Amino acid sequence: MRYLPFLILIFLVSSLTYSRPDNDFETGCTVLIKDYNSLISGKRVALITNKTGVDKNGNHIISLFAENGINIVKIFTPEHGFSADDNYGIPQKSIPVVSLYSGHYSITEKDAEDVDVFVFDIQDLGVRYYTYTSTLYLSMLDAVKLGKTYIVCDRPSVANLDYPSGFMLNPDFESFVGKVPVPVLYGLTIGELANYLNAFYVKIDDFHVIKMKNYSRKTKYEDVMNFWISPSPSITSLESARLYPSLCFLEGTNISEGRGTASPFQIFGAPFINSDKLLNELSSYNLPGVKFTAEEFIPSREFLPSYNAIKFLNETCLGIKMEITELNAYSPFETSMAILISLKKSSGKFKWINKYFIDKLAGTDILRKMIDSGNSLEEIMNYQKKDVEIFRGKTALYKLYD
Repeated sequence: MRYLPFLILIFLVSSLTYSRPDNDFETGCTVLIKDYNSLISGKRVALITNKTGVDKNGNHIISLFAENGINIVKIFTPEHGFSADDNYGIPQKSIPVVSLYSGHYSITEKDAEDVDVFVFDIQDLGVRYYTYTSTLYLSMLDAVKLGKTYIVCDRPSVANLDYPSGFMLNPDFESFVGKVPVPVLYGLTIGELANYLNAFYVKIDDFHVIKMKNYSRKTKYEDVMNFWISPSPSITSLESARLYPSLCFLEGTNISEGRGTASPFQIFGAPFINSDKLLNELSSYNLPGVKFTAEEFIPSREFLPSYNAIKFLNETCLGIKMEITELNAYSPFETSMAILISLKKSSGKFKWINKYFIDKLAGTDILRKMIDSGNSLEEIMNYQKKDVEIFRGKTALYKLYD
C-alpha cells in the first residue's frame, strides 16, 4: 500500500489551460460538496480517482474534500496510477493509496474495512476499452459485495453524447479492456453510464450519481472546463482524447498509433506504408468531421519514457495525420472501420497481432472477420446498428441531461 500527501497541487497535473469566461457550470464533485454534503459528512470516505478528478478550475477533489472537513481514509487508483503516468510509486505518506490495476482489479474486504462510502471521480473518454470504465463497473460490483454506499461525481464528456456506436461486448471476449456491457462508444456521461449499469447489472442499494450543474448533451468540454488534464500517458490533449476511439484498434495491429511522438492517437503509420495510397483510400469514404493528411514521424522514448512497447522505435514511419473539423459530425467508430479497411487494402504487410488482441478491443471477433472477408464499410456499420439502437432505447431512462 502506498500513500499520498494531503495537499494536492497542480504539480502532478500536466494540463492545458483554456481561456474561458466565468460560467455557472459545476462538476459533480463541487455539487456534492455544496448540495449533498450529508452523503459524505462524518463518513469515512474512499476516493476512486486520479489526477483528473478536478473541478472546472483545476481544484482536485482531494483538496476540495480536505477544505470542507471530509474524512478521506483511502484512495483507490485506476490504470496508470494516481498521476496517470504509469508511475505507481508515491513517496510521501498521508492517505493510503491502493491500485486497482497493478495486482488486482477489485476492492478487497480488507481494503474497505475502514470505509463507509466510495466516491468515484475520474475523467472518461466515452469509449468502452478505456479501462476507467472497467474500474467503475468492478468497483460498483464491489460496493454491492461489501455493502457500501457508492457515489459517482459526474464529469463533462469529451465525446459527442448523441453518438453511441460499435459492436456490443460479447461475454466470450470479455477482458479488462472490454468489461462493461455497452457498445464501443456508449454516448453517455460517466454518471449516466453508472446509472445504466446500476439499473441493469449491479443494483447497489445506496447509490447516487451527482449531476453536473448547467450542463447539456450539446455542451463541449472546452466550453465549461478551464483545464485539460491528461488522463493517461498517451492522451496528451483534448484532440487525442477525441481521436482515440478511431485509432485505439490499431493496438491490435502492426501499425503505430502514434505512441512515442508529440501527437499520440492523432497520427498513425508504419515504415512500410504508402501514405499517398492510404490517403486516397481514406479520402474515398468522404468521412464527416475529420481531415486526413499525409504525415512522416519517428517514434522515440522522448515522449513516452516509461512505455516499453513503442512500435517502430526510432524508425521513420509513413502514414496519416488526423484532425477533427466538426465534433458533432465526426463519427469515431465509422472512421476507425474506414482506417482498418483502408490499411488492409493499401498494404500487403498489414496484419493483426498479439493473438488477435483486436477481438478484445472490439468485444467480438465479428469486426476482424468482416474486415478479413472484405466486407464494406457500409456492411460493417449496418451489422452493428441493430444492437446500438436497442442499447439507445435501454439507456433513455438513465440519461441525466437533455
